[in-house]
Amino acid sequence: MRPSAKGTALILCLLVISYGIGVYCLNLERESLLTRASGQECQTEQLGEAWTSGSHAACSLECMARYPETCQSIVYNADTKTCTPGAVAFRPLEFISTSIPSANSNDVIYYARQPIPPCNTSTGLFTLYEMCGFTLCLHVSFSQVSHFQARTNCNQIGSRLIMTNTMAKLSVFWYVTQEKAMMYTWVGLTDVDVEGQFVWVNGDPLSNEQDQYIWLVGQPNNVPPGQDCVELNRFNSDKRRGLNDQSCNELINYICEP
Repeated sequence: MRPSAKGTALILCLLVISYGIGVYCLNLERESLLTRASGQECQTEQLGEAWTSGSHAACSLECMARYPETCQSIVYNADTKTCTPGAVAFRPLEFISTSIPSANSNDVIYYARQPIPPCNTSTGLFTLYEMCGFTLCLHVSFSQVSHFQARTNCNQIGSRLIMTNTMAKLSVFWYVTQEKAMMYTWVGLTDVDVEGQFVWVNGDPLSNEQDQYIWLVGQPNNVPPGQDCVELNRFNSDKRRGLNDQSCNELINYICEP
């Protein structure tokens, strides 16, 4: 008989205790333990310097010991025994060059599945989308409306315009729009109050880190003046993709999240 995922996790916890480094156990409520993938399938943000570890299991335990709050994945090379700590995994984004492992690398990523958010799928308004162990509950709308109307529509179904404020969320958002062939899509980010100071719909300011990875090259440029809302731009003249500022009166698709 094969042990269950929870049983395996319990054994792993006991092994960690006997190993003498303290209890750094995988959350038993997660659907499974670490999932293996290549750099072409999933990537992550590096948390710190790499070290040498005898196996990917030992690498994972050490990662949780060093980064108990943020270690959600590891990148491991079985040939060199190199272990690199990682955050939440996500589908590769071609415009982000700092994520690991690279698509052509021999390194392997092992990631933990994140808790599935509450999602009322019974009404047909919301659907769960999962990539690399990270899940979002989304309402995808093909109604082409202004940014203000999109926010209103989201509020009316107990949600808000999606905030792509982490790489994992941006990744799910990116691939959902790609699969749904949504060329332009509103994002819950504006600089309506103060030009150049972008704020998410929950009131949080755009961080310096977020500012480094969400934008299309050369954006935001406020050209022509009055571009105070943010959209996903999947197709443009030089075939680059990312977010850019746009007039809030443009009529395009939108996605809501609870």
